[in-house]
Amino acid sequence: MKSRRKLIVTILVCGGLAALAYFSWMLPFYEFDVNDYDVSFEKLFSAEYLRTLVPLFIIAALSAVGIVLVVKLRKQMVKSDRRYSRFADAHTSKQSGRAPKQKPALFMIVRRTVMVVSAVVLIWGGLIFGLKMSSLSLPLLSCPWNSEEMTASSCYYLSHLNELFQLPIKKILLFVGSTAASVILLGRAVCGFICPMGLIQDVMDRLRRRTKTEGIAANEKLYAALTPIKWTLVLVFAGLCFAGGNFCNFCPMVSVSPILAGISTSLYVSGFLMIFVLIGSFFKRRLFCSVCPVGYMVGLFHKVSLFRVKKDCTACTECGACYEACPMGIKQIYTERGKADVTDANCIMCGECVRCCPEDNALSLTFAGAKIYSSSRKKLMSGCEPAEKVRR
Repeated sequence: MKSRRKLIVTILVCGGLAALAYFSWMLPFYEFDVNDYDVSFEKLFSAEYLRTLVPLFIIAALSAVGIVLVVKLRKQMVKSDRRYSRFADAHTSKQSGRAPKQKPALFMIVRRTVMVVSAVVLIWGGLIFGLKMSSLSLPLLSCPWNSEEMTASSCYYLSHLNELFQLPIKKILLFVGSTAASVILLGRAVCGFICPMGLIQDVMDRLRRRTKTEGIAANEKLYAALTPIKWTLVLVFAGLCFAGGNFCNFCPMVSVSPILAGISTSLYVSGFLMIFVLIGSFFKRRLFCSVCPVGYMVGLFHKVSLFRVKKDCTACTECGACYEACPMGIKQIYTERGKADVTDANCIMCGECVRCCPEDNALSLTFAGAKIYSSSRKKLMSGCEPAEKVRR
């Protein structure tokens, strides 16, 4: 009865939020008189380019104000309620007594490098290389409004099916083929390696750690609370292509990619959402990845992806370090006691669970059956930054 009631409440909340989203998709955040698509290298170093960046500056300023207000509010709650103080001390990373910084593994260096290079290519690739492969698509949050991106993003045509089927058959086949190939070859590793939104969230998390600010306690209640938001975005994403409207007005990446490319872009709901994404990602790593509709749909095909997470259950000591390190809150990797393959639909292949596992070869990432990254006690003991504590 309790689970049925919870399901009904979730459905009602998702339906209500989706209906609200449908009627608010044209809510303006910042509007230019005319959208400017004349981009060149010269413009990127001009005063006009700075004018194009104005909405991004506004988003950054409002996000900074929001972060400060949240920090002040939490401090006030700790002072006024000792019970909250005890809860925060027990279940939130304090960043004190940190061990020496671990020397990054080659896998982590490669992943971070690929993330930075991918962001540059997806935002300025057309300008830098003079090459645009618009018929090839990747299932990530890039931005079709950015006319200078090197490859297209699958999310546009997946949420605008009427426009997809108006294309020549050759372009439709290229779109379907490139999207399917990336899903099979990479799966949600696209989120962990390539998606620019992932890089933005990782930067926000790193900024919080550098400022030694407490993060939000990551626990099952938090991930349960994010479920209605995820399903709302999925309903909006899938529904707008049939009911009319433009999902791009909801996508936070519209607030970043075309603007950085020097394209004057009017922002609607996406501007407000980007503020919430930045504030949320500051306190909870990869918050948006937990609710991203594109990532969710790619995750549905995780069983055919060549990237896998493997576990040697005989080497596992049930310490829970993998669960605490996981930014997606995947509990299966900690609780599984039989299966060797613990790949989950929500796994973005970031390798954090492997990095913080204290047992040799207990966890590993594989590609097409070959190990590319394995846990190591020696590397961990050289000094590993503590992950956010998780209330089990």
